Amino acid sequence: MKLQTRRTMKREKQISYNRPAPVEVLPESPELERAVLGALILESDQLSDVAEIVEISAFHTPNNGKIYGVMLSMLERGDKIDLYTLADRPELKGREMLRYLSELTNAVDSGVNVLDHARQLANTEIRRRMCLFGYELSARAASDPDSVVDWATSEITAIADRTVRSHDITPLSDVVRATLDELELRQQARQEGECIGISTGLQRLDALTGGWRGGQLVVLAGRPGTGKSAAMLHFARTASASGVPVCVFSLEMPAGQLAGRMLVGGSGIDSGAFRTGNVDSQGWTRLEQAGTELSALPVYLNDRVNITMGAIRSQRKAMHRRGRCGMVIIDYLQLLDTTTRNANSTREREIAAASRSAKLLAKELDVPVVILSQLSRKIEERTDKTPMLSDLRESGAIEQDADMVLFLDRPAMYGRTEIDAGRYGTISAEGVGLLHIAKNREGATGCIVFRHNESMTRIADYDSPDVGPDREAGPF
Repeated sequence: MKLQTRRTMKREKQISYNRPAPVEVLPESPELERAVLGALILESDQLSDVAEIVEISAFHTPNNGKIYGVMLSMLERGDKIDLYTLADRPELKGREMLRYLSELTNAVDSGVNVLDHARQLANTEIRRRMCLFGYELSARAASDPDSVVDWATSEITAIADRTVRSHDITPLSDVVRATLDELELRQQARQEGECIGISTGLQRLDALTGGWRGGQLVVLAGRPGTGKSAAMLHFARTASASGVPVCVFSLEMPAGQLAGRMLVGGSGIDSGAFRTGNVDSQGWTRLEQAGTELSALPVYLNDRVNITMGAIRSQRKAMHRRGRCGMVIIDYLQLLDTTTRNANSTREREIAAASRSAKLLAKELDVPVVILSQLSRKIEERTDKTPMLSDLRESGAIEQDADMVLFLDRPAMYGRTEIDAGRYGTISAEGVGLLHIAKNREGATGCIVFRHNESMTRIADYDSPDVGPDREAGPF
């Protein structure tokens, strides 16, 4: 017999943005709570399924929450659950509680619809939490408007994470099939000489890493002046040219300066002439052409300073819903606003939290996230200037969270005239950079040699032709 319940809710008044409603109108359903508890007492074998849907906080009435909590404890210990064993629990002893437990079982005929009612109860809790969020948001917006956006983003995420979705749990058989299908696509791409993931724009790097993959956190690190921003733009241009929309957060360089570097690299004109405005008619023609090509690329720039990972996450999710976020680049980690209200927090913990948030963003949106990072000054004190994982500045958590760690190295910056380039032998260090793959969770490590022009606006594979200003080798 289908359980019939009358869901009672206090009349909800219209809520305007300027006049928050009083707390008395919070959504609640005492009868629905009692129906769920009564059904569980009669058919306790359903408790494990209900526990996946309903938490203790879903019960607005304190006594109901206490009873449900005791039942969960008994389930965890493997105790038998019925009216008598419940009434015998120390937390529920007493004549009044025994009478109430009996009333719960008398309120229902069976537990046949308990899962449906559990979902309704969980939905009521979500609505209640949303109302409380609205009250708190109104108060914070009036007293602390500067931090309210990040707080609101965090709270909404927490509420959304509490919502149970059946597709969150996937049978192993489905995962195995999907994994084999993905392997087949990778094998096909390899046989056709194509990059498995999103191409990096450097063939040797693609060969070692398979390109950028969804869910990856890639850390690109180097000392100041080594060319992190140039590499970032190279990656962005290559991905966007293949149709992947790229979202770039530049906390160090204004959007206009980024666009200038793109125009210089794309047109091949002299960077000094561009900077001083000494551009001839031929240069203008090339700039206009480069501007047209760049404007067609799906690259989106945000140069807001002191932005937080919460704000980045919120904006990227909105862009992702509109199909405008297939890859995220953040320049750079140490410039993120990581301040917290915790007086005991340290800079290392704050950076670690930002690094973890970047990894969660990559996983949540299933897009690669490339985050630039500074290296510590310890590298300057060593005879061998080759970067190491321990040089990652301010947090060992960066290494732990990253799926891939790349180090940019330009030996000529340290006075070296020649370098041992492995398969290329000993070569001149002039116009040459090294990209060390120090960590690669899904592939090999190694070192990539690349060429660059003097202004670092254009980079390309070492095997490519010269990347001087009058050539077309590099993307920027």
